[in-house]
Amino acid sequence: VEGATVPLNGVIYEAKWQINQYTITFNTDGGSEVAAITEDYASAITAPENPSKTGYTFAGWDSEIPTTMPAENKTIKATWTINQYTLKFNLNGGESEAIAEITADYNSDVTKPADPTRTGYTFAGWSPEFTGKVPADNTTYIAQWTINQYTITFDTDGGSEVAAITEDYASAITA
Repeated sequence: VEGATVPLNGVIYEAKWQINQYTITFNTDGGSEVAAITEDYASAITAPENPSKTGYTFAGWDSEIPTTMPAENKTIKATWTINQYTLKFNLNGGESEAIAEITADYNSDVTKPADPTRTGYTFAGWSPEFTGKVPADNTTYIAQWTINQYTITFDTDGGSEVAAITEDYASAITA
């Protein structure tokens, strides 16, 4: 205390300390959010649950998460491994050659296969829709078909008129 004098019998002064708090922040690099940890210095801390990220597998943190709070603020970044997925093509009755499976990294560009063929049908696309990008799971694309209609006309060579018959491919018809 300014201006105070020390008594003859001595006095012991004790310092008072306030513990500092520090924060560990988690940068998930596009993954699910991980809450920051704010604790007193040297307090025990528990590592958070691993984040998730569509199309990737969590590969760990770029530095070890301490078991006790260090005497500094710290940011720890997630590392990821890109997943590969397999695309299969079911011709669903189509007569074309089988389409080879494609295995590629998530969200990479893939070339759309040639449209398959099927007698009496018109190819109507793939289900699910083929976008040209690898989705975040193994996917089987199934060919969709629209049945064709055909018309039989009759040339009566001058005789009485006979109505044409229009029916779906392979349907039973009555003469």
